[in-house]
Amino acid sequence: MFLLHGLFSRVINVYRRYPLIDIPMHFFGGVAIAYFFSSCFAALSEDAISRRLRPLAQFVSVFCLTATAAVFREFGEYTSDAIFRTNALDDVYDTLLDMALGIAGGACYMLIAWWQGRLGLVRPVSIETGETGGQNK
Repeated sequence: MFLLHGLFSRVINVYRRYPLIDIPMHFFGGVAIAYFFSSCFAALSEDAISRRLRPLAQFVSVFCLTATAAVFREFGEYTSDAIFRTNALDDVYDTLLDMALGIAGGACYMLIAWWQGRLGLVRPVSIETGETGGQNK
């Protein structure tokens, strides 16, 4: 998502020609962030969190981390505007909408993961191969 954003904003100026493309970019950015944090959570060892609490702990922590990342993305846009004069921010409404879309994308990812029964699963990462292991027994 970060590379796609860079391509859209710096190379082909998509945001200037199609300003509404910003909406799905923030939403799917939230999905990508939630996927990343969810994968990190799934890589925790089985004994790090009790099996009974693991799905709820994953849902809450991934949601909160995704919301935090959406806020920090807007801090980044503000900093970019202040230092490099990029004009990434339009107004307060746009900033709040961007944060809400990122959070909504993360929430949608987590709800789908919950619906599919993927919350709470342990998928350790092999250091030798970088591949994830199997599901819970």
